[in-house]
Amino acid sequence: RPAMIFERENSAITLGPKIKRKTINTEVNPKMPYLSFLAINYSIPEIIEAQKWFESSIIRNYANPRIETAILLPDAKDKDSLLLGERYIASLNEMGIDINGFRYDNERHEFYLKRTIHDKDYELPFYAESAGTQKLFAALPVILIALEQGRLTIIDELDSKLHPKLLRYVVSLFTNPRINRRGAQLLFTSHDLSIMKKEVFRRDEIWFTALNKEHSSELYSLFDIRDEKNQHIPRTTAYDKQYLEGRYGADPYLRKILDWEAIQ
Repeated sequence: RPAMIFERENSAITLGPKIKRKTINTEVNPKMPYLSFLAINYSIPEIIEAQKWFESSIIRNYANPRIETAILLPDAKDKDSLLLGERYIASLNEMGIDINGFRYDNERHEFYLKRTIHDKDYELPFYAESAGTQKLFAALPVILIALEQGRLTIIDELDSKLHPKLLRYVVSLFTNPRINRRGAQLLFTSHDLSIMKKEVFRRDEIWFTALNKEHSSELYSLFDIRDEKNQHIPRTTAYDKQYLEGRYGADPYLRKILDWEAIQ
């Protein structure tokens, strides 16, 4: 059952009922995360559990192209790992990649994907695959591990190089309770508006970032936005359309983009 461990706003810290004790210090360096402070100085089961949850999180930044070359391969000696490899290939085939295997050449230090076309087997080096295939091949093992173990996965630029339908498929792996039986979570950034729809996300699952006047980012949820009548955005709304109309903010306003006189 969800419960507040502590709440922090600037330098003010409020302890939840589970850890509220006079002996716990609430005056800490403002630059230090309070969870880290508690984990270092106290042995509290709730804090240990929260710390382990954060430590188990998987983080990938696909704004860095080198990450797409980091590939997790199944261990031939590990049965669970091999089963994960089978799911890996099955998931890729569901997305239209259509391979029947892969191998790593230790002598050439080269990775190959295997396909059968007209009853003939072919191998293609990984570097020759499309950018989208490379992205999926690198990201999917991480996603399957998260689903298998119920972990939080944080991915920056998840939509980069992916077709909108493939991005929606990845999201569906986490929203389908038959697949995501262990409560894995996916937190990702994207500029793809094709998935900003009520059929894909609840209003509280869509968050925006916007630059304020001080050029720092503000984060807010679609659920927190109110209309002129102080009502929540209706569930039936076309979120993507209203976003493009500028109703939610967080969109880049390109001033005078065609004003050639201003440029001169």
